[in-house]
Amino acid sequence: MMRPPWNCLLSFTVMFFAPALAAQEEVYLQVTRAGVSQVVIASLPFSLSGEGAASAYASFWQTLAKDLAATPVMTLLPQERAALVEVDPARPELTRQRFRSVGAQFLLSGSFTATASQVACDVRLVDLASGEVAFSRRFSASLRTLSTLAHTIANELFHLFTGKNGPFLSRIAFVSDRTGAKELWIMRWDGSEQEQLTQHRSIASAPAWSPDGQWLAFTSFLRGQPQLFLLRPTEGYLKPLPNLPGVNSSPSFSPDGSKLVFAAGDGGFTNIYLLDLASGETHRLTTTRAIDTQPAFSPSGRQIVFTSTRAGSPQLYLMDSEGTNVRRLTFEDSFADEASWAPDGVRLAYTTKVDNRFQIAVLDLRTGQRTVIPGPGNNESPCFSPDGTLLAFTSDRTGRQQIFITDAQGHARPLTQEGNNLQPSWVSGIR
Repeated sequence: MMRPPWNCLLSFTVMFFAPALAAQEEVYLQVTRAGVSQVVIASLPFSLSGEGAASAYASFWQTLAKDLAATPVMTLLPQERAALVEVDPARPELTRQRFRSVGAQFLLSGSFTATASQVACDVRLVDLASGEVAFSRRFSASLRTLSTLAHTIANELFHLFTGKNGPFLSRIAFVSDRTGAKELWIMRWDGSEQEQLTQHRSIASAPAWSPDGQWLAFTSFLRGQPQLFLLRPTEGYLKPLPNLPGVNSSPSFSPDGSKLVFAAGDGGFTNIYLLDLASGETHRLTTTRAIDTQPAFSPSGRQIVFTSTRAGSPQLYLMDSEGTNVRRLTFEDSFADEASWAPDGVRLAYTTKVDNRFQIAVLDLRTGQRTVIPGPGNNESPCFSPDGTLLAFTSDRTGRQQIFITDAQGHARPLTQEGNNLQPSWVSGIR
């Protein structure tokens, strides 16, 4: 893993492979507001028609059920409670009443038709309190895209309850050494469909998505000196960016995708620079004789959080996007780095150090409250899902570095297993 430049310049230790702690220890993060409960959805088996419909539906439903139970927003009625309901096809009102009596709020049903290569799926969601249809839509897809169909339906239901798109069609870029070199990879939000993006046989680091999911900015040693590149994942097109002297690292796109903020420097110091992608012009934002690195644009684009050693140890600072009004954010940490914005623009997840181990902390910028999330091993490089309900991060709790994601209760589960996998970067989708 390529850490910020001070790790090279000041000989900081950048990676640990400490033994994992007891299996019962968990990272815990509650990302929704206190008191907000999940919407409970009961389900009836979809009616099936067409040759091969049963096997296709089983695959489809496995993915959809997993999605519906994966976020703090909604969940499926537990099977032990659903088993208490006697379904009466002739009296749907009574069936709805029975589901409501065991804690369900909505009832999901539908039909599923399969042909040789296509499926058609009608989905219906009924509000059990009012009896009204809350959602009804027909979907179609090829048999090869059943998982995308399931993720799309889950996203529609998530949007129904929150007004926002869910994480189910999102992608995570990351760095993996499973092929012998640190290359860029991509996977779905749940860890499926992992795909290698680069085959440079070099060192890739710090992938960052453009807001529209069209480009990945990253640092690579492809040409010897660490340099910034843009990669178009859907085409494999690689474009070098203007290179400043020394290490060029830790890129972050502006919310409109027109600019890139990054760190660059030589001779023991680095500063934050702003690159206009259209003109190629760079503008220096910080001028201290320290290590300024890991910049990240806020969701509004008006502010940039970054890490600096100007006070002696790595700490988080905030400045306006023009480089003015710099102020320190972290005071309780001996080490603070790798800040990532929540989509709400008021929370930051970052890497801190507790008892000589990397851990994740969350800082609420409204209240100044800092919460450290203890977990086994070293936990670092956090990033929020595009909807802000989940968190991905790197952990070595299993012996090697792997990408983990929080589930609906905030407990961690691994997305990767092969090789070392690190530095997750999340985007809502690839068009």
